[in-house]
Amino acid sequence: MRNTREELRYLLAEEAARLIYEEGMRDYRLAKQRAAEQLGVSSRGGSVQPSNEEVEAAIHERIRLFDAETQPALLRHHREVALEAMEFLQHYQPYLTGAALEGTSSPHSAVTLSLFAEGVEEVMFFLEDQRIPFQVHERRTRMGNKKQEYFPLLRFYVDDVEVELMVFPHDGRFASPPISPVTGKGMKRADRKKVAALLG
Repeated sequence: MRNTREELRYLLAEEAARLIYEEGMRDYRLAKQRAAEQLGVSSRGGSVQPSNEEVEAAIHERIRLFDAETQPALLRHHREVALEAMEFLQHYQPYLTGAALEGTSSPHSAVTLSLFAEGVEEVMFFLEDQRIPFQVHERRTRMGNKKQEYFPLLRFYVDDVEVELMVFPHDGRFASPPISPVTGKGMKRADRKKVAALLG
């Protein structure tokens, strides 16, 4: 049996997972803060604050318990979109990361690809030449032991699925994967061959 503190930690992870999976929140820290507010728990209660890995595990559990019949088809569709986009963008050495690779895709999830280019303008010109409308954003990411810094992010849609392109410099210093905000380790990523294998 869990003690009260463990139970509260579990409930916070469960609610943060619901906010991410069902309501589309993408920032784990904000999801945990919102969960704490909704459960009337001080967000400064460090000992009951679940880790990002615990929230990720709770997302997998939520899928298993409540969405086991429909989520696999959605996940497959996201991976098919990812493979199509990777083939289209093969010049930029694309890697799949995030929910579509981890198996936690929801209707609110984006398909996230890492690309490598001389500059973001190179990718933007390519999308413009192909008449693909996109939005330009940026995302703060940490690479290896470096401090967090902002990298360009391009966003467009394929079959109503949001596709995010994180564009990194074509430079050996950025060859290692970014640090995962969930695990604090190198982010899992898959090339086209691995994504094709996931689809069988």
